[in-house]
Order: sequence, then structure tokens, then C-alpha cells
Amino acid sequence: MQTKTIATPCGNVIGEITPYGLRFRGIKYATAGRFEMPAEVRSFGGDFDATKQGVCCPQMRAFWNEEHRFYYQEFRKGKEFTYSEDCLILDVHAPDNAKNCPVIVFIHGGSFTGGSINEMQFNGSAYTKRGVIFIAINYRLNVFGFFADGVHCKGNLGLYDQYTAIEWIRHNVSAFGGDPDNITLMGQSAGAMSIQTLICSDYLKGKVKGAIMLSGGGKRTAILPLSKPNARYWKKLVKASGASSFDEFKTLPVEQAWTAWKTKHTLGKALCTKPVIDNELVKNAKYDTDVPIIFGTVKKDLLPPVLNHMARTFARKQKRKNTPCYVFSLTRLLPPDNASFHSCDLWYALGSLGDSLRPFTQADYDLSDEMVDRFSAFAKSQNPNVDGKPQWNVYSSKPDIKVFK
Repeated sequence: MQTKTIATPCGNVIGEITPYGLRFRGIKYATAGRFEMPAEVRSFGGDFDATKQGVCCPQMRAFWNEEHRFYYQEFRKGKEFTYSEDCLILDVHAPDNAKNCPVIVFIHGGSFTGGSINEMQFNGSAYTKRGVIFIAINYRLNVFGFFADGVHCKGNLGLYDQYTAIEWIRHNVSAFGGDPDNITLMGQSAGAMSIQTLICSDYLKGKVKGAIMLSGGGKRTAILPLSKPNARYWKKLVKASGASSFDEFKTLPVEQAWTAWKTKHTLGKALCTKPVIDNELVKNAKYDTDVPIIFGTVKKDLLPPVLNHMARTFARKQKRKNTPCYVFSLTRLLPPDNASFHSCDLWYALGSLGDSLRPFTQADYDLSDEMVDRFSAFAKSQNPNVDGKPQWNVYSSKPDIKVFK
């Protein structure tokens, strides 16, 4: 392995030289105790070895052999993972000798309960080849990221992790050749929902230039009020864990705390593990932002009327701010089973078809190239139009959906 050392404000980071640039893995951007706010890392305390895969937040596959079989086969088969609560890390994919490049920050999905940046699809080389720095971030999940009893913890710790990662990137990305004043957020499913929440928050005002929401994400109406029933759910969870108090719950072994959450989660309280209105980072569930966006879904993810309704809602509110909204639908069926499923757009949007076990054809690679070209252009200028391709118009009162097929 050939390596290269980059000097950052936090200290030296050792990364891997790849055929497409540089890759830095598992960089710690914050620290946090259980149910505590993240603290941004200011110093590594020595050289940081970023040549190895980092850890994941504890989740189902950390403790049980069973997990969603389909998504295991699709994105995780053959991969080995290590789990730890000390999981606030990020991966940086950058062109070698980059200077003032636009930056994409990717927030993964997984229903706020699972997922990580170590899955097969999060290969940023397609963007580094186009002069874009691609950074994927971990954040706390399930009980560790979204506990919200309203007394000991107001919730949204996973969102605060994401915000802290963005702040770390703004403070350090220049060292990797990135432009801290040209950051685009990108994510799918719960990651897209996170992004819509972040770009509507005063915390992030003026700090990002654009947002790309994949897989029918961005359903911000799912944000919960910090209600008494919600708080009661979390209090019952503490009791179900065998802990006599919240303080004891904080010290339980990881598996015991997670298992208590999983049991209650399975009993019909899944919707409690989500962002809440905390009157700080999240003040309400209204959509109000002046950040240009791309919003998209896949063929069998949302029915066209639902897509059109969401697109019209976004576009109408964007128009009031004189801010563009671009909408797309991926209608292509994936080989060999002619499949379309939630998050299947990741392979195309990230240009990582070569990491998949599916027998993609040249037509798939061509489609992926167009998507990555357009998203790279959007990261550079907040406009997804590229030479040699049909015009992608802003979605306005006249429905104008770009179809990738």
C-alpha cells in the first residue's frame, strides 16, 4: 500500500493512494459519551492512521445473526464490520493534489436504526475523478442516537453528530484540497430526511450550498413532537432494560441497552426512533430553506402521484425563496431480476456499480456516468446541467421530472 500524509488542523492524517486519488478511512471527527452531545475533535494527539476501515454504530447485525436479508445481499455480503459506540468517524475520498474542490458530504440511510459508511456502495472514486471531494459520515443510530425522554436527553443526538461532522469538515477540508464554502449534502432515505431537517435549521444557515436527496427521502413531516407519549415510551424502555434509573441505563453493556430498545421497537414503537422537535437544532417540522435541492426517487419506491405531490411541495416553497428545485425519477430496472427497490439508486448515483454483485451492463454504467456527471456539476455550481445531455429544467408550476432510465 502506498500512503500519503496530509497535515490538517487536527494533526497529520495518513491515507492510501488509490488509482483515482486519495482515500482516508475512519477519521474521528467527534467524541461523545452515551446520550451526550458530540464534541468536535480538535487534535488527534499524534499522527492518525486512516488507512483502515473504521467502526459502525452498534445495530442489529452486531448482536443477532438475523437482519434484513435482501439488503444484506445487496450492500453488505462478504463484508466484515466492527461495532463500537465510539463510531463518530468519516471517510474522505479526494483527488491527489486537489485545490479548492467542491465537497459532497454523504449521510447514509437505514431508518435511523442501522447502516454505515462501510457498505459496498460508498465508494467515492467516481466523484474524485470529476474533481469533487466525497466524504461519507457515520452517526449514532437507534437508541444511541435518538433516545429522547425530554428530561435526561432531548433527542436528536444522531442529527447533532451529523452537524458536528459538517463543522469538522468545514474546519479541516481545506487540508484535503476542498473548498469549505462549497459543500453539498447528499443522502438517501433517512439520510435524505436528515438533510432536509438540517438545511431548515438555523444551525446550518449559510454553511452549505446545495442538497441532493435520494430514494424518496426528505419526508420531513415524519419529525415528531417531543410529546408525553413519546417520552413515556423511552422511560418504559429504560425500565425494560432492567435498569433502575437513567444513570444506570447509561452504564449498561451495549448489547443490553440495544436489546431493550429492539424489544420495544419491535412491539410497534418504531416511529419513536426518529428526529424530534427539540426547539434548538429542530424548531419545527416546516420546510423552509433557501438551499438549492435535487430530489429523487426510484420506480417502485413512491407512486408517481406521491412523487409529484412532494415535488410540488418542495418546488412551491423553493420558488418563494427564488431557489431552484430539480426532481428526478430512476425508472431503470436492475439486472438480473429486473428489480427496483428502495435505495437502488445508490449504485447509480455513487458510480459504484463495479462494487456490486449484480451483472450490470454497459447501459447501466452509461446511466450511472450521467447521474454522477450531473450531481458533480450540481456540487460545483448548483446546476445539474452538463454539455451534451438534454436540459434538466427547474421544477416549477409545470411538472418537469428528469427521468433516468
